[in-house]
Amino acid sequence: MKDDIRPTLGDELKISAFRHMMASLVLTLGRGVGSTFYRAGFDIGVYKAEKHGLKGVDEALDYAVEVFEKTKLGLLNVEEVSEEEVVLTMKESVTADGYDVGEKLCYFQAGFIAGLLQGATGQRWQVKERACVAEGNEECVFVGRVWHDENTWKGGC
Repeated sequence: MKDDIRPTLGDELKISAFRHMMASLVLTLGRGVGSTFYRAGFDIGVYKAEKHGLKGVDEALDYAVEVFEKTKLGLLNVEEVSEEEVVLTMKESVTADGYDVGEKLCYFQAGFIAGLLQGATGQRWQVKERACVAEGNEECVFVGRVWHDENTWKGGC
């Protein structure tokens, strides 16, 4: 992508404009659109991991923290890391901060993290948002696990 595609306005967009576009997509495509946002984030995450040659969980998460802040998706913090599970928190979510709608909204971010992890490790990962600011929580919480089978999430998240 060219760096100078908007020489007058630059590469930033007001959050209100972004949220209007997202709300319109939800209204147009329906409540199940979360899986579409997740998949979009996932595909971009895999691509970025491969493009930047990320290897391993730590490199994927370091990149995620950097990109989230640089692109203003949110302020991501790594809380727990093992080879098969990660826990991350996010403040100032571009998707959820300022909303109190009683449901999770950060599907794109969850998918992006999952894609980075899969692209960097070669293992299938699934990331779920355990808590979201839009549900009234103080921060968004993401839990990622290596996907072994349909029982991966038994025991709760």
